[in-house]
Amino acid sequence: MAAEAWPIPRDLAVMVAPTAPLAADELVSVFHVHYAGLCRLAYLIVGDRVLAEDVVQEAFLRTYAGWRRVREPGRADIYMRKAVVNLSRSKARRRSIEYRSNALFNATDRYRGTSGESTDIGITVLDAVRRLPPRQRATVVLRYYLDLPESEIADILGTAVGTVKSQLAKARRTLEQSIGGGVGD
Repeated sequence: MAAEAWPIPRDLAVMVAPTAPLAADELVSVFHVHYAGLCRLAYLIVGDRVLAEDVVQEAFLRTYAGWRRVREPGRADIYMRKAVVNLSRSKARRRSIEYRSNALFNATDRYRGTSGESTDIGITVLDAVRRLPPRQRATVVLRYYLDLPESEIADILGTAVGTVKSQLAKARRTLEQSIGGGVGD
């Protein structure tokens, strides 16, 4: 999606900018610079544009509210990215539970015929990534969309590097089964 696809919500920018203390000016600037990219990141994890925008705005407001606890104001973009990933994972997990409990969504039936072979609908990579568990989905997006190193992914997700490697390996196996060979080669 093009950056202009996610303009900064005028009401949020107006609401926050005039009242922001001087120490948070940098955070407001980070928001303006990184809003579209953070929305795309959230969208890839939650799979819904409106929910992605809500996640980014909530992450910004949470970071803004806790600004005094930010140890490195010059790295505010990292705090925002981490907040977006964590909130996106939480929202994706909640949606997944809702889908299962309401029996409204069964991705396997939608893409597989009764014989287990792919139907004419086809499976796109994005569809396959969306069907991954939230933790694996976040790991895949951070690694292959943002091209972050495993150590930074581990920091964002609050886990060990070995766990990131394990989640990526599991996700690649699942994607290979969903899409076919060639994933991760």
